[in-house]
Amino acid sequence: MGKVAIKGGWVVAWGQDGHQVLEGGVVVTEGDRIAFVGFPDDPVCPSADRVIDAAGKLVSPGLINLHAIANLDLQVLRMDGRGDGAYPKPRSFVMNPDAPYILSDEDFRTSAEFSVATLLKGGSTTYASVTTSASKRWEESIEPYALAEASERMGARAWLGHFYQEGCSYTEPDGTTQVVWDSQKGQVAMDHGIELVKHLQQRNSPLLTGFLFPVRTDRCSDDMLKETMRQSKLLGGVHVRSHFSEYLSEYREFKSKNPNRSMVEWLRDVGFLGPQVCLTHVMYIAGHSATGDPAGDDLDILASSGTNVCHCPVVFARGGTALESFSRYLAAGINMGIGTDTFPPDMIEEMRIGALINKVVDRSRSAGAVRDFYNAATIGGAKALGREDLGRLAPGCTADISIFNLSGLSNGPIDDPMRTLVHVASGRDCDTVMVGGRVVVEGSRVVGVDEEELAHRAKKAWLKYKGGLVSWDPAGRLSEDVFSPLLPIVRRQGG
Repeated sequence: MGKVAIKGGWVVAWGQDGHQVLEGGVVVTEGDRIAFVGFPDDPVCPSADRVIDAAGKLVSPGLINLHAIANLDLQVLRMDGRGDGAYPKPRSFVMNPDAPYILSDEDFRTSAEFSVATLLKGGSTTYASVTTSASKRWEESIEPYALAEASERMGARAWLGHFYQEGCSYTEPDGTTQVVWDSQKGQVAMDHGIELVKHLQQRNSPLLTGFLFPVRTDRCSDDMLKETMRQSKLLGGVHVRSHFSEYLSEYREFKSKNPNRSMVEWLRDVGFLGPQVCLTHVMYIAGHSATGDPAGDDLDILASSGTNVCHCPVVFARGGTALESFSRYLAAGINMGIGTDTFPPDMIEEMRIGALINKVVDRSRSAGAVRDFYNAATIGGAKALGREDLGRLAPGCTADISIFNLSGLSNGPIDDPMRTLVHVASGRDCDTVMVGGRVVVEGSRVVGVDEEELAHRAKKAWLKYKGGLVSWDPAGRLSEDVFSPLLPIVRRQGG
């Protein structure tokens, strides 16, 4: 692979003080590495075998999606309160290990291909996966392996985990949600998670890395969390991730049993904190207005332990809740990342909505700065994954690059390209993506993928998935009653 020069636009280069924009800059890649970042008239700028014209475009380090929904996502059906409450999952399915999943293995492969393709198209060169537990039992299906195949084929850099838990929810006939605990099933699921990490280590692909994923801290015992950290060490310090303090009910249930201890103090006491740990959401801690509790030491504990936090603002904004606040966590010294925990996997939208919510929550125009959210989407995610060769454009770093076309009329006159990127553009403006020096998106299309055919297969699988959940509805309602449209849909009769 020869040298490739990307020039003619704005280049987000890494300097002594962090990211900076080079107007008319150039990035030269050689193999899977960045060879040069600067200006094309610099005497040391190497000549290239191929030139990518980036005029009117912003050349960014590849975005790092630290908590990416990597399956066909039905959360969008709950917009505006439609389909409120937990997804139905009957006890008969949960307790019968032979009961088939709604989706077949082939459907899961389609879901994986669709997810990887849409991640790449939005400029996410690296993603750490999360797949739904709404239609599963104590553990994953084949999805992590399907995602590994799709990621390697399409050229995405993937962190993959096989989720496990000891507590599994189900829906009673009256519509209430219950949780059944089974440590034996949880241990079997954890063993499968360890097997996945080992499998990916043996595969030795530069694109694929495994992590340990106790899916929700509140659905795992102290022993399981401790064993996860022990296994992480045995496996070479692999990344560990878990949903934490995601729901107000989760916070209140814990406090009812532990009135003198916070949830963060609980994780500290069981040893489930550290630089290899990423806690996703961390919404409800002492000091959040919904808890009624004064701020304690939670943020200081997270910061001093080096624990990472992944913020996913869009999915919570859709539910009417917000972190309080991104700026407060950052000011405490916590490394923050960004993830897309719903569809679409648009990191630009996550940055923009996150920044706007931050301003509202803090009642400050200067809160939620573009620099802070862009850092979270690049170097913050890289640090959380232990890969500081990602998320920045500098010589010697891995050549993961996303190029956004800002030249269209819809993006307006450009004064500051970073302001335009975060506050005006979207993931749909992603034009070219390079992962490890390989161009995987060109002209806004995934290289080697028949996007129309994939969209057709994905729609069929999505409708099957939706129909399966409707069939589980304890009240036996029709689809339009379980997941009603936002406006009435009138279809032409006959013809």
